[in-house]
Amino acid sequence: MSLAKSIVNDCLRINEKDNVTLNLYPHNLSLAEEIADECFKNGADVIMSLYTDKFYSSYYRNLSEESLKKPSAFCRALTQSSTVEIFLANPYDPKILRTIDSAKLAADALGENGAHFPLNKERKIRTLNVGLASVTKPRAKAYGFKYKKWSKMMDSATSVDYKKLSKKGRTLRDSLNNAKAIAVTGPGKTNLSFEVSGRKWYMSDGIVDDEDIKNEDFNDQLPAGSVTIAPLEDTAEGRITFNAGTPLMGRLVDGLQLTFKDGKVTDFKGNNTTLALEKNFEEGTGNKDSIGMFNIGFNPAAETGFLVNNAAYGAVSIGIGGNEFIGGTNKPGFFHFDTIVGASVKADGRAIIQKGKIVV
Repeated sequence: MSLAKSIVNDCLRINEKDNVTLNLYPHNLSLAEEIADECFKNGADVIMSLYTDKFYSSYYRNLSEESLKKPSAFCRALTQSSTVEIFLANPYDPKILRTIDSAKLAADALGENGAHFPLNKERKIRTLNVGLASVTKPRAKAYGFKYKKWSKMMDSATSVDYKKLSKKGRTLRDSLNNAKAIAVTGPGKTNLSFEVSGRKWYMSDGIVDDEDIKNEDFNDQLPAGSVTIAPLEDTAEGRITFNAGTPLMGRLVDGLQLTFKDGKVTDFKGNNTTLALEKNFEEGTGNKDSIGMFNIGFNPAAETGFLVNNAAYGAVSIGIGGNEFIGGTNKPGFFHFDTIVGASVKADGRAIIQKGKIVV
């Protein structure tokens, strides 16, 4: 089955009652047209929302911080009328992201949240982010990826058997469902602990089904394959050193180290690759210094070091900042997650991952 058919019929189960917004850049026009064609076959209404690199950079260059903080009337209108949103929306050349002022990024985060959340949740809008839309030669060059290897990996990770993937995910999620305390140890003297008691686990398996909708889990991504939770925000203690390499705003971030006390970041250490991130963190708003997310990947075809770290098998990701989208209490304005490879995870003392291998 083609990717477009799979997205429409399997991942999102689009039907004649749906109003679909397709967000895209020109380099993804062919895929967007195929998706729209499949939607029309099922009787759905479709609108395409086109971005370009020049449009995107102009948006940040010309609008003031105050303007960016205001929710877009167009975004709000689309959110009010859509039942499905599909994102093929990443710039062709990410180098333009390096020029964006961090204060404007923080302002825009507030505006975007106001336009889309919590309205997305209230209206139960099914949302899918398609990672293959990010695979371009300029992006590979900007981040130092080998284009052919990256493209092949993304194809493989997107084309997995989603029924088998879902089964793996449910086994992992079920082993964590009643956990109260999580401990992460690993490379770089990583030793981090936090509590998750009472919080809900979310699973990305590539399919937004009835169980997900009942669980208020309306978002997914391709490649899929992760379980995620919002830790109790005041419980994180210890240190984590990230080693996977995380693409961010046109640069590859590597070697970030965070130290937590009472759930908050007390030490933010990096290197020359993390300078822009540190500035974004300093100028960010919301509960930017509180732990916000814990994530385990379980897609056997996904690899770290590219754009799907959170889905890679056995990889552990930690996020800081706004987390209301996964049931947390951190206010939006700044959010960043990074990944550690080769870590071990215990839930209430039970081994879940041993040196990067899932053992449940």
